[in-house]
Amino acid sequence: MSESSLEKLQSALGHQFNSISLLRQALAHRSVFSAELSYERLEFLGDRVLGLILAKHLFLEFDHDDQGKLTKRFHAQAQQSKLYEIALKIELQNHIIAEKGTELAIQPSIMADVVESIIAALYLDSGLEVAERFILSYWNWQGDVPQDILHNPKSALQEWSEAQGLGLPSYELMQKTGPDHQARFTTKVTIEGFQPSTGSGASKKLSEQDAARQFMDFLSKQSI
Repeated sequence: MSESSLEKLQSALGHQFNSISLLRQALAHRSVFSAELSYERLEFLGDRVLGLILAKHLFLEFDHDDQGKLTKRFHAQAQQSKLYEIALKIELQNHIIAEKGTELAIQPSIMADVVESIIAALYLDSGLEVAERFILSYWNWQGDVPQDILHNPKSALQEWSEAQGLGLPSYELMQKTGPDHQARFTTKVTIEGFQPSTGSGASKKLSEQDAARQFMDFLSKQSI
């Protein structure tokens, strides 16, 4: 990666790194380096840093919301599609270090993971305040409480299933196709007494969400 590319990204992040190697690791896909030297370990930490900052600011910003509403807001702000949106805003697809020919720009799961690894890198490089400043610059806090079916279909389906006395939905990975950097997952969700629904996505998590969404769509059409 060129120095000009790193400078452009740091400008978008609003932070000049003291340890540029930390930023490089946050951008490194395992197709170039081992898992230990790629963004994956940083992603683990970044997910927790993001969660803390989101929880803090939602708690302060929406002081009249109860726990349930805050939880819905949190899930909407932390979900993969939101992280992918942030990745596009900072043009992250132009900065990820990966094997030549891998089309990471069309892989929302990878782009979202790298956003979390960058948050960890900001935190390790200069502390929580710097990571917080980046998050507050790009996350939009306004709007109504999200609808579960749209933003958290798995929670919506679980709540419905338990309310009907049917227990928890069961998710089963049916298929994974393609190489790791362009994988496609297919998952089946089953609830006792109903036909299963299937969903697909660029990650196991996204395929489960899509399966739950398909099941909820079926229920709405049946007026159950």
